[in-house]
Amino acid sequence: MGRSGSLPLDVHIVDPSSKIGPIREQLSELVHKAERWQTLRISHPDAVLILEQLSPPELNGVRTLFVKATTRQSNLPLRDYYPFVPDYPSLPTFSLSWADLHLPRLQDLEFSDIIIEPRAVVDFLDFLQSCSDLRRLALNHIWERGIYDTPRSVTLHSLQELELRGISSPQVLRWIVAPKLQRLVIEKTALPRTWAPVEIGTHYATATDVTLIRFSTSPAALRNIVRAVPLVSNLKLLEFEFRSPYAFNAEAVLQEQALPCLTSLHIQGTFSLFQLQKAVELHRATLTKVEVHRLDLGLPEESLQREYQERDEAWKWLRDQSWFTFKVNQDSGIIGDRYLSHQDQKWRRKIEFSTNSWEYLS
Repeated sequence: MGRSGSLPLDVHIVDPSSKIGPIREQLSELVHKAERWQTLRISHPDAVLILEQLSPPELNGVRTLFVKATTRQSNLPLRDYYPFVPDYPSLPTFSLSWADLHLPRLQDLEFSDIIIEPRAVVDFLDFLQSCSDLRRLALNHIWERGIYDTPRSVTLHSLQELELRGISSPQVLRWIVAPKLQRLVIEKTALPRTWAPVEIGTHYATATDVTLIRFSTSPAALRNIVRAVPLVSNLKLLEFEFRSPYAFNAEAVLQEQALPCLTSLHIQGTFSLFQLQKAVELHRATLTKVEVHRLDLGLPEESLQREYQERDEAWKWLRDQSWFTFKVNQDSGIIGDRYLSHQDQKWRRKIEFSTNSWEYLS
């Protein structure tokens, strides 16, 4: 420590097995050098307690703050499906006073798995607004179930990247106005399945790289967000789970709202090749790359021959075009050169495809 002189310091507390006592002792030895701290990363079950120990004025030089409450909690996505499992560990609540947390040089902020209660939202937004040089903000699973209905919003003039993951209420989308935003990631929770669209105006109008996750059961909300990012050039529509019976064709949304700058499209959970073809044709003037992942191409048993023909013709059309690259992202589901494309709905047929043919499975 003495040899480093006045050089900036990066402080990492990332051992989830460490007891809080020894960590506090080590921090007490580092605190007198806190004016040199440039990065502070805390990834620990007691992350909130560790941060509470630090005197806020001593964090004035910190530019990157990462706080994650790992995991005495179980797998977080399970909370979306089984919120009432007995003895399910709850996430810690952020109990610090936002008014006392001063980080004037902060550029990169990430909070994960720490609950910010609805009653604390206004103070939290005031804190964000005080970080005038904030360029990246990531809020991951920090929400309680229920409605965050504060009418308050703040403008973050330097913000370029915004990630909002595990959101249970669409009202969160109205919190932040980012006039220089470039990259946007929004992930809704699996439950509730449907979101009512909220007015977000031009909050994200400058975003060019946009990822939207788990919107296959909420078409109105998806349409609303797509309309709010008219300059998007790289668009990803992703589903982590197999498509549910409540899902709709996300590809169809891209036919309703032309995106004049769209050059790259990635859809995970593609449901209709025919609808995808129509969306691609609409963006012929700009689109150069199409990528699909986890194709979901089964048809209901009562499907007409025409629907099978449309699917197969669209598949051939997508492969044969020369004005854009078409990639099927194959992952651990591959058996040889074939990809298991559908295995979630019992009432649909399972289909595998190779690069040259379709093969129906019983």
